[in-house]
Amino acid sequence: MPVGFAGTPRGAGDAAAAYVVTVSAAAGHPDVERQALIDTIAVDGSGPALAEMMGAGSPPADGEEISQTVAARVWVPDADVDAQVQQGTEVTARLLLCALSGSATDGVVAGPETGLAGGWYVQSVTMRWTLDRWRVVTAQRPLPVPPPDQRGTRRDGGPRDTQPLLDVLSGRSWVPGTV
Repeated sequence: MPVGFAGTPRGAGDAAAAYVVTVSAAAGHPDVERQALIDTIAVDGSGPALAEMMGAGSPPADGEEISQTVAARVWVPDADVDAQVQQGTEVTARLLLCALSGSATDGVVAGPETGLAGGWYVQSVTMRWTLDRWRVVTAQRPLPVPPPDQRGTRRDGGPRDTQPLLDVLSGRSWVPGTV
């Protein structure tokens, strides 16, 4: 599990991104391993409620599942991202995620029957600075967002909600782990 994030809103965002990616990668692991991982990063008592929201659902009964999540951008609305925080401070970070999941394949055959899924999502994760480290308090379910295109329209030609993209492209967002 990644550690050593700064005690700043930027550190909270970086920790949230790392935690969501790590938990997602553990989706195919046994329940007890996934729950231990969640319990490591969650504030006391919130682990069981966070598991499903952070993409760590039960693996499929018919085989091995692969899950990959990439945190592309992070932002903390209305915060000085480099200000030091006090113990007990909570910060809500928003993440732009690209998530892919499906059944493991032989690397040659992949199609609709393999149950491949994926897309772009925005997720809010609330973190608490406790004992000089970030812990997850809550995580909202990821909300799908349309991938960007040059026309600013949906496939049906209607207008696209561009607000998530405005947040992502603002000067207040960053690539996780960068200064």
